[in-house]
Amino acid sequence: MTCPQCGHEQPDVFSQCQKCRYIFPPRTVYYKKPPSIESSVARPNRGAPSAPAVLGAVVGVVILGATLWWLHSPTGLPVPNGAYVNQDHHFAMLVPEDWYILTAGNYKEMFEKLGDRFPKSIRDGLSQRRIEVGFLKLLEDADFSPNINIVVMEGDMPSLDETQLKEAAQALSAQFSRMLDKYQLERKELVTVDELTAAQFTSKTSIKSKVAESQPIYKETFPGWRTTIGQSPEEWKTYDMKMIQTLVPGKKRAYIITCTALETQYPDFRRAFNNAVDSFRVLQRPPRFGKVVMGALQGGIVGAVGYLLYVIVTALIGLLRR
Repeated sequence: MTCPQCGHEQPDVFSQCQKCRYIFPPRTVYYKKPPSIESSVARPNRGAPSAPAVLGAVVGVVILGATLWWLHSPTGLPVPNGAYVNQDHHFAMLVPEDWYILTAGNYKEMFEKLGDRFPKSIRDGLSQRRIEVGFLKLLEDADFSPNINIVVMEGDMPSLDETQLKEAAQALSAQFSRMLDKYQLERKELVTVDELTAAQFTSKTSIKSKVAESQPIYKETFPGWRTTIGQSPEEWKTYDMKMIQTLVPGKKRAYIITCTALETQYPDFRRAFNNAVDSFRVLQRPPRFGKVVMGALQGGIVGAVGYLLYVIVTALIGLLRR
């Protein structure tokens, strides 16, 4: 250090000049503050999302929204031209033009017109509203006319698989064995109707039908006088039948399509029965997947859409602040 008063050179450790005793002014010492832990850690970029990120978020929202709509808006095959359409229970079916359509509104008129050729099972089903609609092929000089009827069951139906098919077959056999004579389930299988998995059962049975009522038996006791001496027995006839029953799921309902003909008639009408079932359309369809899968998919999609909307909103706020 050089003394500013006398110019004497001396080490920096002294606080005054060793020659003239000049007292040196105090020196200011500068210390460099060490970096803090917070400043040493890289801070995240808190700026608005980039344009490509926002564009990707918009595209993602559109795709996920379309997927959500697809999950809740299942569609089937188009309704055939000329098909019978039931708006109350949301189904349609095409049958040949020469088949009669029987409903709860016209069955009495048809019964008076057809008489004994009108199947009693359809008449009772329509009168008690167990059958929603029936289709009848009226045959001349025939004891029985082939027919198709549709029963609607309200309520959710589980997705059909082999286990459900087996359980349905057991329930069907138990029910019809109590109602019909010699009921025999011949075949059960899963089929596709209107792009839906359906259960189909082919069976045979016998139906007894009364063909003649009991009549009084008279005996002439005096000329012009008759006395009743008894009653003739009722006349019954047994019909051997063959049936195809198809269980089709719908939205909060299920449909049972039953096609019935005499066993001797069945080969002639098998194609008509198959074509009618193939033409069946479910206008309000069940969900694409089961409840568990639908819940998981819907929850994941809604969560993803919410995050992407947050990204888009953040970008818009950042743009407005500039």
